[in-house]
Amino acid sequence: MSALWLAVLALRPPLAPTAYTSEARRALIGAAVSAALPGRAAARSDRDYGAVPAGPFVFGTPLLGPPRATVRRELVPGRIWSFEQVQGLIFVHVPVRMTVIALDGGGLLVYAPIAPTAECLRLLAEVEASAGPVRHVLLPSLALEHKAFAGSFARARPEAQLWVAPGQYSFPVDLPLPAQGFPQNTRVLPYEGSAEAAAVPWAAQLPYKVLGPIGGGLNTPKSFTDVVLFDKPTATLLVTDLVVSVPSEPPAVVRVNDERALRYHARDTAADPPLATDEALAKGWQKICLFSLYFQSSPLTVSSPPDGTPAGAVRFLKAAFPPMPDEARALGWRGFWAWSWQPQWRDNFEALRMGGAPLVPPIVQCTILNRDPKVTLEFVDAVARDFPFRKIVPAHFEPVDATPREWCEAFNFLRKTPLGGRGELPDADLAFLRMFEATLVKAGTLPPALGKV
Repeated sequence: MSALWLAVLALRPPLAPTAYTSEARRALIGAAVSAALPGRAAARSDRDYGAVPAGPFVFGTPLLGPPRATVRRELVPGRIWSFEQVQGLIFVHVPVRMTVIALDGGGLLVYAPIAPTAECLRLLAEVEASAGPVRHVLLPSLALEHKAFAGSFARARPEAQLWVAPGQYSFPVDLPLPAQGFPQNTRVLPYEGSAEAAAVPWAAQLPYKVLGPIGGGLNTPKSFTDVVLFDKPTATLLVTDLVVSVPSEPPAVVRVNDERALRYHARDTAADPPLATDEALAKGWQKICLFSLYFQSSPLTVSSPPDGTPAGAVRFLKAAFPPMPDEARALGWRGFWAWSWQPQWRDNFEALRMGGAPLVPPIVQCTILNRDPKVTLEFVDAVARDFPFRKIVPAHFEPVDATPREWCEAFNFLRKTPLGGRGELPDADLAFLRMFEATLVKAGTLPPALGKV
């Protein structure tokens, strides 16, 4: 998830030319290399998707959709289903979730739609056969990873009403919703408490709150919104990107989609053989978590970091294809391996995981919510006050049993006086994201962070 956020932020330059620092160029070079080195299992027709019709100016370029598996889980019998796919580059595959909820009046509501592959739609149709058709689809975010599929998913269920979070935009030219890839009858979700909110037909069962838009810079739109829903009958809170729960074992969808991802990242160095034991696959998953949530955590050493010069890029590319066993090279990405892991990475993973408690993703901590901590904490406290939930289902990683108190503690990084004994993430692991944040502030893409409140 965080790698996508970094790419989105980095590729939204200010309108006036600005010289990026060598560190920013290093990150962009790395992202470009990642995107240029495909390595996938053979496509299966029911998992194909193709190009995403998300509008010509959504963050500048269209997004390509690779084949992806869909895994369905029943989270609450007869009430809530999780549909999971993966996203990511260089095998940094993390789950992305669509949650489907049975409506008391019959039919279904889809929260945070994913790619409408034939496999996904077939699994959804099996739920519809017993619970009724999809009546409403909600895009609860502005993030490209969620926005890219909302229009095409809604077209796959044309009788359903598509609702989108307020603040949808395209960049560099702000276009109307149909030009961004949404159907003509798309409706913007009104803010809770407004006169228009009373007419939202599912809100009696699923009251909601909207955070945002927040996070924009002097020359860029505000880029973060999260709509959270509370399903009263099951005491379940649905969130998009605000919190995650990191499991220690690889989720089923990562193994089903392409187990090579776990074998690839299980290695500490390029010379290590790619093992397929349960222990190795868990090790691969834990490193994927460090990669995806920190982008570059402190135990990870880049062999020859780019310095922003052409010569530095050449050195980086030469070092990124080291000698390795044939079975490791056969995993894909043409033998690309630009880093090594220090032994302490396990401790860093446990510090990140926090026992599976709700966690605000580091990229959201460092580049989004600290732009407006007062508004964020008012929202967080209102959710805790008004929604007596017992479970949180985020759009990434795993659902987690959690109370409003644990939800509030996840946002301690914004508080001068922390709640409970919940600590913050290690400074060493946040160093790369903070450097990237400083670069974006200097470029005008982000406003400066504000202090704790």
